[in-house]
Amino acid sequence: MKNKFLQYTFLGCLLMLLFSACRKDPFSGTETKQSGKTYVYITEAQENDLHFLPFTDKKTVTVFTLRRDAANSADLQKLASIVLTSLDLAAFNTANGTDYTPIPGALATQTADASIVTSATGVTFNLAPGVFAKNYSLDIDGSKFDPSKKYAVLLAITNFSGYSKMHAPNGVALDTILVTLGVKNIYDGIYHAAGLFTRLNADLSQIDQRVINQDKTLGTVDASTVSSTAADLGDGDPITLKVNADNSVTVTFVGSSLANLPPPYTQVGDNWYDPTTKTFTLHYQYRGGLRTTEETLTLK
Repeated sequence: MKNKFLQYTFLGCLLMLLFSACRKDPFSGTETKQSGKTYVYITEAQENDLHFLPFTDKKTVTVFTLRRDAANSADLQKLASIVLTSLDLAAFNTANGTDYTPIPGALATQTADASIVTSATGVTFNLAPGVFAKNYSLDIDGSKFDPSKKYAVLLAITNFSGYSKMHAPNGVALDTILVTLGVKNIYDGIYHAAGLFTRLNADLSQIDQRVINQDKTLGTVDASTVSSTAADLGDGDPITLKVNADNSVTVTFVGSSLANLPPPYTQVGDNWYDPTTKTFTLHYQYRGGLRTTEETLTLK
């Protein structure tokens, strides 16, 4: 019995030694865990909006990253040429109601990188063996910005070099990117909103009133316009504010109609901007005039 026990013990040790000797080193890259497919995608898809504080020198800015998530080490060690093709920006503007302008060469050029080739038709990424990600950067000359224009480039992966297209959890394909470049205007920033939100009956009698006391982000639209990312108190729609030459402010909504407040609440058109205190004073209504807002937005 003792001899059999020793034999089994020796056999078990021998098998463990053989298994250890045959085991391969673990793969150190990013494995997809999805049926052996290797995916190529743009990490910032489908849009990357880049706005900068005004500058006059040159800056190098990463605008997006191309990545391959390898199913195995063999796929990661392949030389791959991934082609991104420039899409028709004018057609995109027509389809989406935008007014983007192609990025001129005087404003921005590709940062020197021998593995990335930019041409009139698009960009080719040559991924060397072992390279799983590559940044696409631009050298931007801040003195060439025209604040009245919205610059953009629209690219889509058209050659995956035999790899697969990646989709986000919501089903959106990660093969297309719209990169926009702009300069923040002087009204861009985080503001503290203070005022009153009032709900009215159809006859303009008051239903209830709530105090507004929160922060609101206003982002650049163009040289004289900013837009909020959210509505006050979660009601209504975000607003867009255009500062006119006389510092009066034109208020519009992202998503619904607008009318200035009727008397007795305020005077029509009573919206303005104070450049000294960097404060917006606003009076507006929406949803058929049954919800009204009187507030100040002060830059923090």
